[in-house]
Order: sequence, then structure tokens, then C-alpha cells
Amino acid sequence: MTIGIVLLSVRDAAAVLGLKSRGSIYRKIKSGELPTTPGPDGPMIERDGLEELWGNITRSRSDSPRVARRAVRSVVDMAPISVPAPPPRQDAELPEYNESRKRSEYERANLLELERQQKEKMLLRREDVEQAWNGAVNITRTKVLGVPSRAKQQIPHLSPDEVELIRDLLREALEELAAGEVTA
Repeated sequence: MTIGIVLLSVRDAAAVLGLKSRGSIYRKIKSGELPTTPGPDGPMIERDGLEELWGNITRSRSDSPRVARRAVRSVVDMAPISVPAPPPRQDAELPEYNESRKRSEYERANLLELERQQKEKMLLRREDVEQAWNGAVNITRTKVLGVPSRAKQQIPHLSPDEVELIRDLLREALEELAAGEVTA
């Protein structure tokens, strides 16, 4: 009994990997990163270990022969210059391909939700809220500062000194509110 190797077409490999197009697979084949076997309808890719191999290829892009050839070409073309070596890259800094894709889909969904809430008038622009708040504060300030003159009209026996005392107390309270120094 022999166990055969399962070969996939590029189209089937893209479906297995969950890719929307076959272009990235063709690029990896052309660069030599993804091994293939000639088939009757084009290159065939071995099914066994395909996901792991694809994850390794997409996770470590700087190890690819294409990037290495580009780096060698640029060093050969340049005049001898002392260039400090970049710090060693740690693989822990790069998210895995699927994790990165999930994160971007999550962020895209959040943006769409914010746009929906804004269209439904459930979410307001910051400038609009600040303008409304400033208007409410100005109206309140005007009303509070009008209390001494209204008190003088309704309580005619108040002396001008008492009216001025009320005005000073209200101004002090407003200044404390503006400075954020309110004490209970």
C-alpha cells in the first residue's frame, strides 16, 4: 500500500489558504519561496504542510531570496560607505498574517460603525458639542450675574452694599467653577 502525495493547483491552494486571489501565490512561486511540481495545467503545490509553509513565508519577509537579492544588488552598486547595521529584528514584533488580517478587519468594522452612528445622529462632532456647551455656559453665566439686579427689584429694601455683596459672592462662585476649585 502506497500513500500518495496530494497536489493542488494554484487555484485550489489559494482556496485552502483563504486567499482572495492567486497573485500572491504566483509571486511566491516565481521568487522560489513556494516549491512546485509541474502539472498538466500548470504548477502544482504539495498539500501536506501548505498552511505552515505559507505562514512561515508571509511572516518572515526579510528572509526571502527576493529581498536578499535586492540587498546584495544595492551593496554591489554602492561605493564603499560605512553604514551602521540595523538592529536585529525580533519575530515577536510582527503579528502573524491571520492575526494582522483579523485586526484590520476589526478596525474597519469599528470605522463603519462610527460612520453609521454619525449618519443616524447618534454620534456628534466634537466641535458641535463644544459649541453647544459653550452656549449653555454663557447663558448660565448671564443668568447668574443677573441675580443681584433682580433681587434689588424684588426686595426693594436691600441696600446698594448688600446688592454688591451678593454680586461679589456670585462672581467668586463663578470664578471657582471656571478654575475647577469647587469645594463641597
